[in-house]
Amino acid sequence: MTLNRRCFLISTISTGMVACAKKANWSDEPQLTDDEPCEPTVSNIEGPFYITDAPFRNDFRIWDDEGIPISISGKVLTQDCTQAFPQAIIEFWQSDPSGNYDNDSTEKRYRGTIQVAEDGKYSLSSYLPGLYLNGTKYRPHHIHVKIWDSLGNELLTTQLYFKGDPYLIGDSFFHESLVMSFEGSFTTSITATNIDFVV
Repeated sequence: MTLNRRCFLISTISTGMVACAKKANWSDEPQLTDDEPCEPTVSNIEGPFYITDAPFRNDFRIWDDEGIPISISGKVLTQDCTQAFPQAIIEFWQSDPSGNYDNDSTEKRYRGTIQVAEDGKYSLSSYLPGLYLNGTKYRPHHIHVKIWDSLGNELLTTQLYFKGDPYLIGDSFFHESLVMSFEGSFTTSITATNIDFVV
């Protein structure tokens, strides 16, 4: 992987630690117990709208667009599903509330990079991603995710989906384990907690 500005920034704020992540508690699955398997978070397609060098930010509401507010938080965990992975780097990108991706502007709207805290925690504030057509069908609401180690090595590419989204039915890409339960609704606000990644 070519060292770019993002990797340089990562190397200056990290000290050689290598990242890992766990299966998230997203759907209505029971919490993991000692006798349940610990599984890495399922990968999912990158899609055609990824661009490099997303700025460091965790708030996508800074443009004051009209939309349904969403808040997502959780941890990045190692593959034992219990230990935090400090200083992992997460990239999020999504469509705006109207269903458009910003692939051209210098603002790189609805794109951001987060360095997790020492306890592995992260948080993201945004608006519900808008729907857009993929061929003749709408893709469900989703947020793209990449996780990197401190050396700029990609560990995970996946997506987050929303429980109750009617467009999940018939979508050829989503995975059930990536569907988030949340408080709120598609017409008010959405708060999803304990959205953990196991790498």
